[in-house]
Amino acid sequence: MTAGSREDRSQCRHPEPARVSTRVEPDVERLSGRISSAKNAFLIVLVLAIGEILGGVAGAGGAEPSLEGYGTDSTFGGGPGSETCVVLHTADSGVGSLRDCVENRNGPLDNPIPRRVVFSTGGTIVLLADLSIRQPYLTIDGLTAPAPGITLAKEGTGEIGETNIVTWQGQNTCAHDVLVQGLRFRGVWTRDTNEHSQNADMLSVDGENLPGCLQNVVIWRNTYIDGQDSVGSLWGSVRDLTFAYNFVVFNYHPQTISHYPGGEQGQQRERLSIHHNVFAYNHERTANFRANVWDVNFEQNVIHEWDPFGLPGGYATRFRCRNGGCPLRFNMLDNHWTSAGGSLSQAINFQSDADPDQVFSQGNTKPDAESEDGAANGPFPRTDSVTVFPPTTLGETMFPYVGHPYPTQEESDVLAEVLMQVETEQGPLFADGFESGNTSAWSN
Repeated sequence: MTAGSREDRSQCRHPEPARVSTRVEPDVERLSGRISSAKNAFLIVLVLAIGEILGGVAGAGGAEPSLEGYGTDSTFGGGPGSETCVVLHTADSGVGSLRDCVENRNGPLDNPIPRRVVFSTGGTIVLLADLSIRQPYLTIDGLTAPAPGITLAKEGTGEIGETNIVTWQGQNTCAHDVLVQGLRFRGVWTRDTNEHSQNADMLSVDGENLPGCLQNVVIWRNTYIDGQDSVGSLWGSVRDLTFAYNFVVFNYHPQTISHYPGGEQGQQRERLSIHHNVFAYNHERTANFRANVWDVNFEQNVIHEWDPFGLPGGYATRFRCRNGGCPLRFNMLDNHWTSAGGSLSQAINFQSDADPDQVFSQGNTKPDAESEDGAANGPFPRTDSVTVFPPTTLGETMFPYVGHPYPTQEESDVLAEVLMQVETEQGPLFADGFESGNTSAWSN
């Protein structure tokens, strides 16, 4: 991830679309006067002839369970007057491509017509250049694709083909109010080696160049496999984000939530919901919370087999200060670090003066070899809410909705292995009396 200009463009325009609680179909009559090109008109009219695709489009909340967490109070690419762009093939570019649907928007740059991207085809899209989401009000809904679903793949060294949710330098806007769901991101990491590039990101969220702009982002039910670096990593100024129901498997450095050099005013990551994810067979950084990361709820995630290959430095979840910036006000609730694999004493790690008193820990299961934990006396205030499931029901309530809707045999096998491990160890998961099955929403 490259650091850009630190020029303060905090006057980002955030027009608010109307909020709706149910799915809204495209208002074709209204759209007809707002189409800026024959190409987009063709794609929007085409969707009317593909009823089965529209039947699966749900804008926000289409997957089960419903979207929960910070940043979910948005219609993203849906709502009144939105348009639908159909991906017709798996080529990297051209009319009917994913790139065309993402990059060629209608309306003002900072206030485009909200757009839902759906798929009439399944398969693998090899990204030959970075796919940059840099405008607001967009839903990319991989859940609409027919079998085998959509995979976004890298090739070569992996240093091109990143999908990023970013600011648009020079245009005073960014990719706020964005939902990405139902995709597989496949990198080129060679497992069992420490050969990697920190420029080989797969999916990142970067708000550094326009502090205060990038917010209301939801990354939901995707799979990330064989990544060298950055699987849902957050950089710079990011606020109100949910990362949930993702399957992160066989990656070297999956998730870092950080900034460099750290401690800069306005460059914090804050109000984050990270819940119901499964991390398995990753070397480390699941996740790595570094520098100014504030007001985070890390909740009912399962972390399994970190440091699986015995490479140097493996660990699971780490808190770390940097240049005076430190993680603050974390609720770490009902997570499960399994007792399978090596480096069991590195499940939870506090480094560089990170303060355990800034982490409230409750209802977590971790290996007996792990002695570190959060030490706050009570929960920190929060305004999001996340449903916590009884541990005996995770096979029905959580695991069927984790990751890509069409898992490969290998992915299915790993999920089954993780679930079996959790079921074997689930006895102490709620041993401290935390009431499961309700919504966790600690009051201010």
